[in-house]
Amino acid sequence: MLKTATFAVITGILTLTTVLPSAAQFAGAQQRRPSPTATSPIDCAEVMGHMRSVRQADIGAINGNRVSLDPVCEDLTVGGKNAYGSLFVNGNVNHLRVPIAHNTTLMAALTAKGYDQNDVVSLRFGGGGSIILYVHQRDMN
Repeated sequence: MLKTATFAVITGILTLTTVLPSAAQFAGAQQRRPSPTATSPIDCAEVMGHMRSVRQADIGAINGNRVSLDPVCEDLTVGGKNAYGSLFVNGNVNHLRVPIAHNTTLMAALTAKGYDQNDVVSLRFGGGGSIILYVHQRDMN
């Protein structure tokens, strides 16, 4: 009788361990960001994400707004710092350099940090009427 009970318990335990789902099924895959290496190209535009279109009238309406600058891909330790490729062309202000140059609010913020209208990659409207300028110091200055 003891042998039969022991056998039944062992059989039950083995059945449960093979039928019950493992914890790994519910844990999900581990999310790892690949670390950039010297051989992998850096996509500077990736940090900005999608930018909505900006029109000349939007630039003209900026007057006294709080403006912050966000440098993009200017870290000297990052390989290919000046290999910005299509960063400027794919930004949302490529065709608005002249209106930016004529806007005193934007130019005051840019010149205070050593930038000019040619260094602006993209413009984003933030909360409370604030403006975020994504900039990259090119070799043009």
